[in-house]
Parts: sequence; structure tokens; C-alpha cells
Amino acid sequence: MRICFDPTTLHQSRSGSITGVIYFEFSLERRFPSLGWNDFVVVLASWWMIALKEITDGAAEVKLHFMDGPYWITVISQEEGLLLRCTEDRRDAGVVYELRVKLSDLTGEIFTFARKVSDACKTAGISSVDVDNMRTALPN
Repeated sequence: MRICFDPTTLHQSRSGSITGVIYFEFSLERRFPSLGWNDFVVVLASWWMIALKEITDGAAEVKLHFMDGPYWITVISQEEGLLLRCTEDRRDAGVVYELRVKLSDLTGEIFTFARKVSDACKTAGISSVDVDNMRTALPN
């Protein structure tokens, strides 16, 4: 499992929203929400770091939401690690994939994603309150 972010797709709109390609890759055949998914990467990085803190602080379940579209990953704490349940909230969809992972693997992927977004924003000269808040949430 890895979180794929393409820094060359980073874009800040006139309204200040920062988007880019972001998706989970579970295998070459399995990506969520889809290969090339474009979403609000700074907001997602911040939300996912908050959810990660909740699960490490003992929450039984958290959701990693995607902002653009009816997609989320429910992270369920289990004795042997985490269960990731990928959900598409559309008719005849529901849970489309499940995978068990280690907490350390998910933690590493989310923080790596957030650092890549931070670096890409710096390289592109993009700044905002959202970027500052995301950087504040990153561990040193």
C-alpha cells in the first residue's frame, strides 16, 4: 500500500484552493479512488494527519475522506493492526476493497504524502493558511 502524489500536478486556483493528483495504490490493478484522481491535497493531508492522531490515541475507527467525490477509507483498529475499508458512496458500490495494514505503514505513508505536498508547495511558491496549518501538524 502506498499513497501516490504527483507534485507536477500541483495547482493553486484563483480562489486559493490547492489541488493535485492523489490516490492510494494497493497493487498495480487496485487504486482508490482511481488512477490520476485529482483532489484538494493540502486539505486531505491535514485531515488525514488529524485522523491518524485519533487512531494512535485509541480511537476504534476513523475515516480518511476525499474532498472531491463520495469516497473515503474507514480505518478500523484491530488487534493485529488496521483494516482499511475503501468505500464509494454511489448506488451499487459501497465497500469496494479491504486491506489489512500495520499502523506504522499507514503512518509513514500519510506523513510522507504530507511532506511531499509541503515540499511541492514550497518549490511552486504556493503559500496559504492551509499550507501553514498542514506544516504545523507535521512531526519534525
